[in-house]
Amino acid sequence: MAGSPVAQARVLAQMALRSLASHKVKSLIVGSIMVFGTALVVVGTSLLDSVEAGMERSIVKSLSGHLQLYDAEAKDDLALFGGTGMGGDDYGEVPDFGEVQRVVQALDGVEAVVPMGLGLANMSRGSELDRALDALRRAVEDGDAAARVALIHRVQRLLELMHADLANSRAITADTTELDANLAHVERAQQDAFWAPFAGDDLAAKRAALDFLDTKVAPAGGDGVQYYLRYLGTDLPLFARVFDRFRIVEGQPVPEGRRGLLMNKRFADSQLKLKVARLLDELHDAATLNDARIADDPALAAKARQARSLYGSLTLMLSPEDAAALTETLRAAFPDVQPTEGQSDLDALMQAALTVDDDTLKARYAFFYEQIAPRVELYPFRVGDVLTLRAFTKRGYMKSVNVKVYGTFEFAGLERSELSGAANLVDLMTFRDLYGQMTEAQQAELKAIQAEVGLERVDRADAEAAFFGGADDSVEKVADGSVFGDFEVARIEREAGTRVADDRPFTREQMLDGVVLNAAVILADGVAVDEAKARVQAAVDAAGLKLKVVDWRAASGVIGQFVLVIRGVLLLAIGIIFIVALVIINNSMLMATLERVREIGTLRAIGAQRRFVMAMVMLETLVLGLLSGGVGAGLGAALVGWMGDVGIPAKNDILVFLFSGPRLHPTVGAGNLLVALVVILVVSLISTWYPARIATRVQPVEAMREA
Repeated sequence: MAGSPVAQARVLAQMALRSLASHKVKSLIVGSIMVFGTALVVVGTSLLDSVEAGMERSIVKSLSGHLQLYDAEAKDDLALFGGTGMGGDDYGEVPDFGEVQRVVQALDGVEAVVPMGLGLANMSRGSELDRALDALRRAVEDGDAAARVALIHRVQRLLELMHADLANSRAITADTTELDANLAHVERAQQDAFWAPFAGDDLAAKRAALDFLDTKVAPAGGDGVQYYLRYLGTDLPLFARVFDRFRIVEGQPVPEGRRGLLMNKRFADSQLKLKVARLLDELHDAATLNDARIADDPALAAKARQARSLYGSLTLMLSPEDAAALTETLRAAFPDVQPTEGQSDLDALMQAALTVDDDTLKARYAFFYEQIAPRVELYPFRVGDVLTLRAFTKRGYMKSVNVKVYGTFEFAGLERSELSGAANLVDLMTFRDLYGQMTEAQQAELKAIQAEVGLERVDRADAEAAFFGGADDSVEKVADGSVFGDFEVARIEREAGTRVADDRPFTREQMLDGVVLNAAVILADGVAVDEAKARVQAAVDAAGLKLKVVDWRAASGVIGQFVLVIRGVLLLAIGIIFIVALVIINNSMLMATLERVREIGTLRAIGAQRRFVMAMVMLETLVLGLLSGGVGAGLGAALVGWMGDVGIPAKNDILVFLFSGPRLHPTVGAGNLLVALVVILVVSLISTWYPARIATRVQPVEAMREA
């Protein structure tokens, strides 16, 4: 067909629209597929982009910052939210954080460089008896008579249980020498005469009795429950300032220049909290957040049975006054409950209060926290307590540090996320103590101690003589007991029992001048992460610092790759859907082409070239794709907008972290709409190419055969 290109284009457009109107069924089928495909791409990519943005906020604003720096020669990849080594990952070390901060902080767009170091410690507050004795010592020293009487009663109950345990162990042990000694100590402490001094005014006699309990009786009861605590050493004031999701829940921040611990509330709730309380929390959350039912879920039913069986752990923790008051309250709430043989009234009532099903869960959960929880210790620590952290140093020996708990913290919006409890916070100097770095003052102190006890360096050749009667008397100097007398030993043991916190102050210069394992880089708003990463890497390389620079996604380990996995799964699903759509569109267009043999033959007979026919068929699909894609994009955008207004609830703790809060409020961007339109047009044109090729092969004679 002759004519200018503009004229031909106008004719093609008119014919395309006329063809679409005349083949309504085909247009409706193909158009519906295009609408659905476009809406799917808009919704899917918008949700993914919103989830990725939410996860970035969760990670960047809570722990990682935008970039992380760590040893370029590290054996393991940095994983802030937990790696595969159960706390034993080797991230190398950054020997001089001050130099790193000076180099990186000078770059444009860098707001802060935060020192960090991850570690794993064993945490202990001692056994139930240890804690009761600590409280009793405080009551004696403070002259609190009421607390003293209640605590003596509690210690005596614990001694009864300890005596029974030791007696049972003695019955099955061949060598009972140590057990006999321990039983003798416990039996002495159970005599009325032992407790007589506590009724008088002789403070020295009371202290002597407490010393006996601390040094002779308490060790026989073991160390109590041990907890593993993942900690992050950092500049605490700077951390609180730059990570804006951080907030104190209870207590106060660690004062600047002081050593201390901030306990992660999520970690405390999920790992340290009294077990019966944790079980009730899990049942309550499952019912209120996920509409789960105990009767329909065997796992929840098992937790309900376990909670009911733990009534004894609660009654043991009650003081006589609390036990009497709670018995009265429970009797009013459960008037028909009667104890079984050998069971106390309080035990029976407590067991009834902890018996929950779908109908009683809400009321008894509230009753537990209103009436029972205030009378027991829900956590193995309180704000203000001193905890002992034990960790293996870099050199492989065990190091213990007494550290004060100043408060608990959480990350706003992530309170329900287990991942937000990845680390507790300690000051950087405490981290270095646990890591095994010795300051100059500590090295000087060690040399002084060595000189005081007469310790000398012995050559390998002289080692045997030194140990087995050689002329060197250094062994005798160490072992003659002249360093610590009996009074000093008793003083140290008392301090260990009451856990005196390491409260040595430090300056900011001392904190900066030392080892860290990694450092977070906080960027100013609007700075591109990839661009900043390249500039930081270039700066540390130019300064001769052997550091690796990674973005927040890589620094967070497996968690950071989660969205990529989801995106891959979604793209695979969309790909499968579009393959099916391609086949359907191809078949529909092919059938429509075969029905138009006469029309196409006529066009060929009046002079239309093959390329004109090809352009006509392809243009029809392009026009249909633009119209349908526009409708689909609009529907998809409307659906995303509705979900953004309503919010998608996070049904579990992982989704809370991915959504960066309890609900995801997705948004749609111009990029999502453009990608959807391009994808649907490309798929549609590909599926139309073969039918269009068939159309170009129609000969003019076909029009006469159809006549």
